[in-house]
Amino acid sequence: GFALFVRVSPPADNTKAPQMTLHGVIASHNWLDIRMRVIGYAPILSDQSWRSSKLKLGDAVYAVIHHFQLHPPSISQVVDENLSRLQQTLSGTSNNNNATNRSNPPNTTSSSNNTHNKSNGVNVQAQVIDKKEAACKVDEEELSSLIPRVPSNFPEIEELSLSELNDLVNNKATLDKFINKISVVDALKELKESIEMSNVDTATANLALEEKVESICMEVETLKQDLKSNVEKYRELDARRAAMTRPPEIHEAVRELTSAKKKALNESDEFADDWVESGGSDVSAFVKKFMDTRVLHHTRAAKAERLKMSM
Repeated sequence: GFALFVRVSPPADNTKAPQMTLHGVIASHNWLDIRMRVIGYAPILSDQSWRSSKLKLGDAVYAVIHHFQLHPPSISQVVDENLSRLQQTLSGTSNNNNATNRSNPPNTTSSSNNTHNKSNGVNVQAQVIDKKEAACKVDEEELSSLIPRVPSNFPEIEELSLSELNDLVNNKATLDKFINKISVVDALKELKESIEMSNVDTATANLALEEKVESICMEVETLKQDLKSNVEKYRELDARRAAMTRPPEIHEAVRELTSAKKKALNESDEFADDWVESGGSDVSAFVKKFMDTRVLHHTRAAKAERLKMSM
């Protein structure tokens, strides 16, 4: 049996899809990509799929665990020391399937979903963590950890006779056949196929979004042009507003008030002359209108005088 850990990264927002990763090993499986991230379980492929599924996190984790129990991944290398020690303990304790349920690796946290695990050779436990996924770029160190190490010796060669060694050196077909039997070569082939499948899936997903992205780009360009036009209009109107609300210069205000008071004085005089010449009879109406015009004249004169004094 072999113990595996599924690391779950629950998002802060429940509407976002969780991310699950097979921890501590390099393996090949149609549900895993090159980073051992689970990409084969449909409900967590996208945020929309996750919302549509209406699943709880525990149910989704159990579904992934159950799938790996029924269809175990092909393990090419264990890269986590704790998991390696656990595997050694399991292998040394018992050879039956129940040995996979005996212990947990030190310094790791198992999720409550291990109650669903079944004794069929693979014990998958979910380790839930609350941190963001590492950057998508695969650096050289990560890539080196994904590629199996070159064996320090080849027991298969040591067991060959001299004639078999000569045939191996001189016959390319025999050499190719021998190389293809090495487990590390099989692991590299599986890793290559996994990378190719992951690239194809990524490219297919990108192409499926091509039309939508182009439509969004066109919409953004239209909004950009509208924004530019609206900004120009705003600047023009803002300049007009500033000009209209800007306090006038004192000497300009005095000049306008002086002109306005003269205008009010002339209007009151002309009104009085017209009333006298026409033989007006309504004295109260005449007085009211005349006084209003004269009050306006004196008000403007007083304002102009006060402004002159402030200069």
